[in-house]
Amino acid sequence: MTQQTQNTNGVILHEDAERVIIATGLKTSSQNTKTGGMIQLYILVRDVSPVEAVKSGADVAICGDCPHRGAIVDGKLVGRRCYVNLGQGPRSVWKAYQNGRYRHALLTEYPALFGGRAVRLGAYGDPAFVPQNIIAEIARVSSHWTGYTHQWKSNAWLKPYVMASCDSTEEAVSAASTGWRTFRVSRKGDATRLASEISCPASKEGGKRTTCEHCGLCDGSREIRETRKNVVIQDHSIIATSRPMGLIQIAA
Repeated sequence: MTQQTQNTNGVILHEDAERVIIATGLKTSSQNTKTGGMIQLYILVRDVSPVEAVKSGADVAICGDCPHRGAIVDGKLVGRRCYVNLGQGPRSVWKAYQNGRYRHALLTEYPALFGGRAVRLGAYGDPAFVPQNIIAEIARVSSHWTGYTHQWKSNAWLKPYVMASCDSTEEAVSAASTGWRTFRVSRKGDATRLASEISCPASKEGGKRTTCEHCGLCDGSREIRETRKNVVIQDHSIIATSRPMGLIQIAA
């Protein structure tokens, strides 16, 4: 890595041989109109750019078996439905990291970094790949947070912190039966809603009544008897599932 002027808007929370986890938005709030001004956690492949990691399949280290990753077929990426614009946040954060612009932060600094702030546990990447002590400390000191995992079948420890990401009513029922609160993505135009669900209040179909920063509904199941609703949102990816992906042009 080359060393440049330090970026005070972000810090490294964790770094190992495969991945790096960086929190951004510490000083300057995110401009994402749906999430609002939350601190954003980026879970990135350490030594491969986000665009190249997706093209090669190396993103399995941060996304696991997420069905929206797509697949490599005859050397081409097809079927990707992830809404994240890799050419914006993930790539710029990764480049800043490669240029040595972020410092490492200790757990003892978390009250000062995250205290009183809302945190998005996975602006890109799955929270299942964040060390448990980091998730727990952020949850302890922040005002509130949001998070989603497709790795819910094998990471029960995340139940108090994030929602089980589901892509069908069957998956949502299955996850709920094992104690998860769920966040289900339905097909565009599908208004089906389970009795246990409400439409995401920050979504278009939910009337954009609030932002994730102020809602706080997607923070897992933190009570012994959880009574809050699960959440459903219509698919807001814009790419077809049958053609190679334009990695830079994906809209967030």
